[in-house]
Amino acid sequence: MRVVFNAQFRQAADEINRTAADLAAAQQLVSSGRRITMPSDDPAGASAAVTDHAALGALDAYTKTADTATSRLTVADTTLSDIVAKLSAAQTAATSARGSLLSQSQRDAAAANLQGITDALFSDVNAQFHGAYLFSGTRATTAPYTTGAGGVISSYQGDHATMSVDLGQGHPLQVAFDGNAITQGNASVDVFAVLTNLITAVRAGDNAGIGQGMADLDRAIDRATFVQTQIGTNLSALDDARMRLRASRLDVAAQLSRTEDADMASAITEMSQADTAYRAALGAFSRVGSVSLMDYLR
Repeated sequence: MRVVFNAQFRQAADEINRTAADLAAAQQLVSSGRRITMPSDDPAGASAAVTDHAALGALDAYTKTADTATSRLTVADTTLSDIVAKLSAAQTAATSARGSLLSQSQRDAAAANLQGITDALFSDVNAQFHGAYLFSGTRATTAPYTTGAGGVISSYQGDHATMSVDLGQGHPLQVAFDGNAITQGNASVDVFAVLTNLITAVRAGDNAGIGQGMADLDRAIDRATFVQTQIGTNLSALDDARMRLRASRLDVAAQLSRTEDADMASAITEMSQADTAYRAALGAFSRVGSVSLMDYLR
């Protein structure tokens, strides 16, 4: 049976177009490494990939929050260490001023030392992290303490609430603190009033007043140390949270890779087969194109 030449030509051209499209798809698969580039490639897989991408975004957000919280708590921890050191220095200065053999100039020097410690402590309690006050409770833009006329330090200006951040799966973590719980707690006056009274007692040589001030400073050190211990616990919890988030991210990323990514060994094999088929189609087309009129008439 004689085959019409035009039909042969069309069939050969169609085969070239088909094999060329297959080769292009195989090359795209190898170059991108992705099995799914659009929803129509695998609707069910694309839907699962959307869920996985959302999960990765949430995990990355939690990780960023954990990193920021770690930096914030590290600043708070360092600040509390400095507060404890300054309170201890105040006790040392007060101890040096006890007794009846000191001259007035020595008492005045000790009082001046205590005033310097008070100023430094005021700065510590007003510590900030990225513009937010650490010890104002939830009033992050309000300084815990301010100074008025004559350098008089105000009462606590923050609130007694605490601020926490969410690290996912029910893991809130406290990152801002009630400064009053550190400076006063259940005492009748805050630590700044204690230091003011202590300075007065030192200048006057009031040993009973000095003893009372030192006892009050002991309690202030206990309060600061208690909060610092909480911060240490939170920093440890942050380390655990980051490990949990890292493990979860690896699991989700592996699952997403199984959904979206190509099996490169199979993809390269398919590309090689598609290239062979394309070259075969080109060879067949060249043979059809070389048929002469005489061949057709035969």
